[in-house]
Amino acid sequence: MSQIIGVIPILATPFNKNGDINFKDYEKECEFLINADVNGIGIAMGSEIFKLDFEEKEKLIKILYKSIYQSKKNINIIVNTGTSNMNETIRLSKQAENLGANALMVMPPNLITLNDSEIIQYYETISNNIPLPIVMQDIPGASLSNNLIVNLANNIEHCRYVKLEVSPTPLKIEGLLNLKPKDLIILGGASGNYYIEESLRGAKGTMPGSYIPDVFVKTYKLLKNNKWEEAHKYLNNYVPMLRYLSQGLSFSYYLSKYILCKRGIFASNNVRPPSINPNTQAYKEMDSFIKQLKLSNEK
Repeated sequence: MSQIIGVIPILATPFNKNGDINFKDYEKECEFLINADVNGIGIAMGSEIFKLDFEEKEKLIKILYKSIYQSKKNINIIVNTGTSNMNETIRLSKQAENLGANALMVMPPNLITLNDSEIIQYYETISNNIPLPIVMQDIPGASLSNNLIVNLANNIEHCRYVKLEVSPTPLKIEGLLNLKPKDLIILGGASGNYYIEESLRGAKGTMPGSYIPDVFVKTYKLLKNNKWEEAHKYLNNYVPMLRYLSQGLSFSYYLSKYILCKRGIFASNNVRPPSINPNTQAYKEMDSFIKQLKLSNEK
C-alpha cells in the first residue's frame, strides 16, 4: 500500500426512486474517479454510509475493489467504520479489511461525550484488532484537540493519519505541526474548500466529494510542481460552488449528485430519507455554477 496522500474523493451513493442502490451508476462513478487519476477513493459520510446496511456496504466495497483491480492502478481504498458502538466498529473494520480496504477512517463516538482517556481507549482497541492504518476524523460535534491527536499519533501504532473537518482547518494544521508529531500525515476534508491553504501549511492531501475529481487532481499536480499561484488561481474558480454546497448534509447530497447527473455519471440525484430536497431556487443557483464552470456533458 502506498501512503494515503493526494486526492481522495468520497464516493456518493446513487439511489433509485424506490431507495435501492443503483449499482450501475455506482460502477460508472468508480470508473469516473479512477479515470481522473485520483490517489485514493473513500466510502464515508459523503456516501450516506450511515443509511446503508452491512450487506450494502459489502457490495459497495467489493465493486470499488474490483474496479480498481481491473484498472491496474495503485489507488487506496479508505472506508469509514466509526460508530458509537465499539463492537460494531470492530465488525465494520474487519469487514473493510477482509474486502480489500487499505485504511480505515474513524471518527470518535459522537452520540455520547467521551473524555480523552476513553477516546484513547477507543482508538487503541481498533488498532489492536485491525492491522490497517487509521485516519482519525476530526468532525463538528466530536472534535479532537490538537494535543489529543498528537497523543494518539505518537502512542497508537496505526493512528497515522488525521482528516480535518472543523474550521478553520488551516489554523488547526499549524497548531498540530507546532507540537511536532512523530509520523502524522494530515489530510483536509470539508469538501476541499481550503485545499490550497491547507497544503501551504503542510497537509498532504484532501478528501473532497466525487463530483469534480479532475479539478482536484489538476490542482494537486500543480502543487506538486510548486506552481502555487497557478493552483490557487485555478481552484479559486470552483471555491464559490464548493462553499455553496457546504450548507448541510442533505443540501450537499442532493446538489452534488445533481452535478454528477449533469456530468453524465448518475441518472438521478435521489437521496435516502430522512432528507429534504433543496428548493427550485437552489437548483437554479447550482445550474448557474455548472454553466459558468462548464461542468455539464448534456448536449
